[in-house]
Amino acid sequence: MTRIYLDHASTSWPKAPGVIEAMADYMRDWGANASRGNYTAARHAVSIRERVRRRLADRMGASASECVSFHSGCTAALNAAIHGLIPGIVGRDHHVITTAAEHNSVLRPLIRATAHAGAQLEIVACNDDGDLDVDALSDAMQDRTRMVALTDASNVTGIRYRVAEIGHRIAQINASRSPADRIILLCDAAQTFGYLPLNVATMGVHVLAAPAHKGSGGPLGIAMLYLHPDLHDRIEPTMQGGSGHDGLADEMPHAMPGRLEPGSMNIAALAGWDAALDRPPTAPDHWKILADNLHDRLLSIHGCRVVGARGELPIASIEFGELLSCAEAAAILDAEFAIEVRSGYHCAARLHDCLGTRDTGTLRISCGHGTTLEELDRLAEALSEIVDS
Repeated sequence: MTRIYLDHASTSWPKAPGVIEAMADYMRDWGANASRGNYTAARHAVSIRERVRRRLADRMGASASECVSFHSGCTAALNAAIHGLIPGIVGRDHHVITTAAEHNSVLRPLIRATAHAGAQLEIVACNDDGDLDVDALSDAMQDRTRMVALTDASNVTGIRYRVAEIGHRIAQINASRSPADRIILLCDAAQTFGYLPLNVATMGVHVLAAPAHKGSGGPLGIAMLYLHPDLHDRIEPTMQGGSGHDGLADEMPHAMPGRLEPGSMNIAALAGWDAALDRPPTAPDHWKILADNLHDRLLSIHGCRVVGARGELPIASIEFGELLSCAEAAAILDAEFAIEVRSGYHCAARLHDCLGTRDTGTLRISCGHGTTLEELDRLAEALSEIVDS
C-alpha cells in the first residue's frame, strides 16, 4: 500500500529536489566549520551560509542580509527574539498582546518573559471558527503596549491572519511615538514561509521567524530570524559562546547577525535549505484550491465534523464526537490505510478553547508540495469507511 503523508504542518516530506544531495555533498566533500579557519573548505562553508542568508533576505524583502540570523529551529529563533527583546523594551507598567491562535513556541516564552518583566500579557481570543477579529486586537492596544506577537497562519485550521493590516495599524500608532515607546510586531511564519509570499516591509513586521523544514521543503535543524535594523542595538543575546571573530572579547559581538549566532552553525542543513530555495514558488491560488478540495471532501463525510473555517492553507481539523477519538482514527488511518495524519492539540491548546475542542483535540490533515487530489480522495474514502464501521 502506497504511503500517503498528510502531516506537512509538522514537517514536509518528501523534501524538495536536491536537498539530500546538497547535504550529502557538503558532508562528504567539504565538512568544515564556518568562520573557524581560512582554508578552502572553511571558506566554502562560509559561502554556503552567506548565500542562504542573502537569498532569504531577498525573498522576504529585508533591507539587508545582516537582518537575518540562523538558529537551530523556529522555536529557538522565537525564543531568541522574545527573551532577547522583552527585558530591554518591556517594563513593569507595560503591556504585550498575543492571541489564542499562537503555537506554544510563542506563547510559552511570552508568558515567562512578561512574568519576569512584571508586564501584563493580554491574550486576545479567536472566534469560535478560529478566525481573529482584527478590530478586537487593535482595540486591545494601549499607550503601554510594547509588543504584538501574532502567527501568520494557524497550524490547526490553516486560516491566515491579517498580519499586514495589523502591521499598518501599528505603523500609524508608532508614527506619533518616540522610538523607545514604539510597538514591535513579531510574526511567527512557521506555517506560511515557503507556501505563501511574505514581505516584511509591506507587512510592517519587525521580527519574523521561519524554519527550513516546512514550506521550504528543507531539512530539520535550521531556521531563520529576521530582525528590523532598528532593533539590532536593542536585542540582547540569550546564548553566549564562540563566534569565530572578536575572540578576545568577553561578550558576544555587537554587530548583527553574529550577535545572535554563538557556536558552530549547521552548515549541512543550510546547504539543504539552499537547494530547497531553488524550487520555483507555487502560485498562492494553488494552496487555496487544495484547501477548498480538502474541506469539501471532509464536509461530505457523515459523522465527521470539520472544526473551524477554511483558510488559505490546505490544513483542516476534524473530530468525531462520541463516535471515536481522534487518536483512534489516526491510528486506524495509519495501520489500515497507510495514511499519516496527526491527532492531538498541535501545540495550540488555547485555540481549542475557542474551537470547543479542548476535551477531544482534533485530527489534523495538512497538505504540502506534491499532495494530490487522488490522495485526498483516498483519505475521504478511508474516513468514510472508518466512521461507517
